[in-house]
Amino acid sequence: MMVGNSLKEYFGLLLGVVVGFALASRFILPRAKEMHMAVMELKRSGGGCYRGARPNHSDAPLWQTPDNGSLTTSKPLSRASNFLFVGVMTAQMYLNNRAIAAHRTWAQTVPGRVEFFSSQGSNTSLPLPLVALHKVDDSYPPQKKSFVMLKYIHDHYLEQYEWFMRADDDVYIRTERLENLLRGLNSSEPILLGQPGTGTLDEVGTLALEPGENFCMGGPGVVLSREVLRRIAPHIGQCLREMHTHHEDVELGRCVRKFAGVQCVWSYEMQKLFYQNYEPEKKGFIQDLRNKKLYSTITLHPNKSPRHQYRLHNHMLIQKITKLRSHTVQLHREMLQLSHLVNTEPSKEDLQLGKTPSLTIPRPLQQQDILDWEFFNKTHIYSTDDTVPPCHGLSASLKIAIDIIIEQVMETLNAHSKVRGRVVEFKQVEYGYRRVNALQGAEYVLDLLMLYQKLKGQRKEVAMLVRRHAYLLQPFSRMLFWEEEELGDPVELENRINSDSGPISFVFKSLQKLIPFQLGSATGSSSSDLGPSEETVVNILVSLWGRYEAFVRFMDNYERVCLATKQRVKLLVLVFGLKNERGGAESSGGGAEDERDRSENERGREESGRDVAERQIMLISEYRRKHPWADIQVQSVAGPFSRALALQLGSAYFSNNSLLLYCDVDLIFNADFLKRCRDNTILGQQTYFPVVFSQYDPKLVYAERPPNDNQYVFTSKTGLWRYYGFGMACAYKGDMDRAGGFDVSLKGWGLEDVDLYNKFVQSGIRVFRSIDPGAIHVHHPMVCDPQLDTERYNMCLGSRGSSFASTEQLAQLWLDKNQQQGAHTANNTPTYTT
Repeated sequence: MMVGNSLKEYFGLLLGVVVGFALASRFILPRAKEMHMAVMELKRSGGGCYRGARPNHSDAPLWQTPDNGSLTTSKPLSRASNFLFVGVMTAQMYLNNRAIAAHRTWAQTVPGRVEFFSSQGSNTSLPLPLVALHKVDDSYPPQKKSFVMLKYIHDHYLEQYEWFMRADDDVYIRTERLENLLRGLNSSEPILLGQPGTGTLDEVGTLALEPGENFCMGGPGVVLSREVLRRIAPHIGQCLREMHTHHEDVELGRCVRKFAGVQCVWSYEMQKLFYQNYEPEKKGFIQDLRNKKLYSTITLHPNKSPRHQYRLHNHMLIQKITKLRSHTVQLHREMLQLSHLVNTEPSKEDLQLGKTPSLTIPRPLQQQDILDWEFFNKTHIYSTDDTVPPCHGLSASLKIAIDIIIEQVMETLNAHSKVRGRVVEFKQVEYGYRRVNALQGAEYVLDLLMLYQKLKGQRKEVAMLVRRHAYLLQPFSRMLFWEEEELGDPVELENRINSDSGPISFVFKSLQKLIPFQLGSATGSSSSDLGPSEETVVNILVSLWGRYEAFVRFMDNYERVCLATKQRVKLLVLVFGLKNERGGAESSGGGAEDERDRSENERGREESGRDVAERQIMLISEYRRKHPWADIQVQSVAGPFSRALALQLGSAYFSNNSLLLYCDVDLIFNADFLKRCRDNTILGQQTYFPVVFSQYDPKLVYAERPPNDNQYVFTSKTGLWRYYGFGMACAYKGDMDRAGGFDVSLKGWGLEDVDLYNKFVQSGIRVFRSIDPGAIHVHHPMVCDPQLDTERYNMCLGSRGSSFASTEQLAQLWLDKNQQQGAHTANNTPTYTT
């Protein structure tokens, strides 16, 4: 009876599984097709992104082509459209580059209108609002173009806009800051804004300027109020006839001063707001975008190349995104405070992102909860983390992060500089501390050197250097994500799901007869199905000089990982010791006299080296007989040992598209390491320098206990990650040649790996460097040759010292030894009684 009940339960369970899969196949997969159709319809309608997916704009134009007849500039609807008019002077030859770049970037956010002014006969079919001025050419200097443009603006737009700006096509305008400045001024008064200038030293006395007179420099842009334009427009013809120089901006300033009664505002601040690049080596663009001078600018000049204009615009957009994300965090904090005040349940996001910033929250309850700080100065960062070197240079990413933080700090300090009557200028970071709290964000303590300036008019009343500590928290904002690939063909997706279903795939196969469509495809395959035959061949190069026991261990690991599993690998062993130092197989002829001069020890070492090399050749022959299909080659290298020479000669046997793995005989690895070698090395683009785990001396690590048979034990007691070692590398032969290859002049061990790494960095080929748990450098006693040069000998001693044991264990051994000596001394000390 119990057997019958068990059978009923079993068949009931089986029937439930079958029915469940059948129903899921009938309802879920059709739903996937419906989702796919919905996505396609959404993409065709341009209605937005599906469930946070990233929109695909690969086929969309980079900008919307405006109607040339309307000559309108796209802008946010919420901003005033009758506030500012910008007239951009350009030329026929710059319409399709500089003008287009300006129109695509800053011109899109002007709170008003932007028009480009060029010579008569210019191509007006381009996608930008263009005015071809009548009877005006592109001659330089453009005095006539400038005055005729102002007359055109006066005749068409005087009553429609409050402010007017004359700009060049190679200037970049931060329109929001310009609007904020102009909102605080009265356009009904005659006001002329720009960077005041009096000419260069060579031009003193030639510009017809009286003492105290100036002009607004044309490059960074000139802003005129409506009243100024109203006063000078009737006299533009006279200004054109009474010019004293060839400088367009000087004559415009003279005209405004004569007929409007004002000149460019004398103000120290204007030199920073309207920025002109005065670098000694002018390259036609603003090179250092993190320059502290750019923190408070409104206009930046010049950017003569469209590429650099887009680069600057991208930088400004990143700044804007950062501010918006910071504002979002501030709103979360306010929402959390309001929730407490009105006694309502705060949302999950408000709880996570709205916490009050603090460097002491949460307070640690145990010692392991305390987060260590990293100390850094101008060049290096020092860390106690075992996963990074204790001292290393500041990374480019950290430098950029600090620059961004400093920029935000300066903006905060100078936010109310006009009211306080002082400006704080950043000089440098003396030192700082940094750590990353996974629950809050990045925390910084910075020691800043700043210049405190108290301003009064155009004079600097007080200027003094001060040092202040800044305690900063860069909190995490809301997480954003998108799908790199949208839902594709449902049939293909179905096949991939079925092929990856693993142990339950037999259920799908059994259900194929119960549902009206196939769950799997006989021809379908996925990336996970690729066997070794489809993988790239890894060509392993190993240089040998003695070390027979180590080579036996290497070949045993190679057989277990590569040969037993038939990995797509080839092995090239480069052996020293089979030939003498003259390069021949044996000494002969004229070498007899030199042979007598050589010491018995040298000849003994050479004979011993040949004996070891011959044993290694015999070992390779045994593996060839055991695995006849295996590709294992041996190449003899003449002369004294040189790892660089051996690997360079070995590389010459391969084609440019061959993947090479430079390996040491003391390395053991697994199949995952070979896969990462393939995946992380890209022909013509990237090379892979893994950080391998280097074992400590097992005699010190395990003491009297037997060593662990498992070599893959990663603890601070068993070894360390060899951050300063670059000997293991995966690279394509063509990229090796492009980088310059090994320096064959280096003899023995050392520096050849660092030299190769630096060559790859300088060649422009991307270097991918990461910890790789699939490669272990087995400990072996190191012997440093005193005949090496000083630098390499010291490096060898340092590497040897770091391979004994961890600092903690060495200290414990030293303490134990001294305690034993102290106890022995105490026992042997005679005692005296009275």
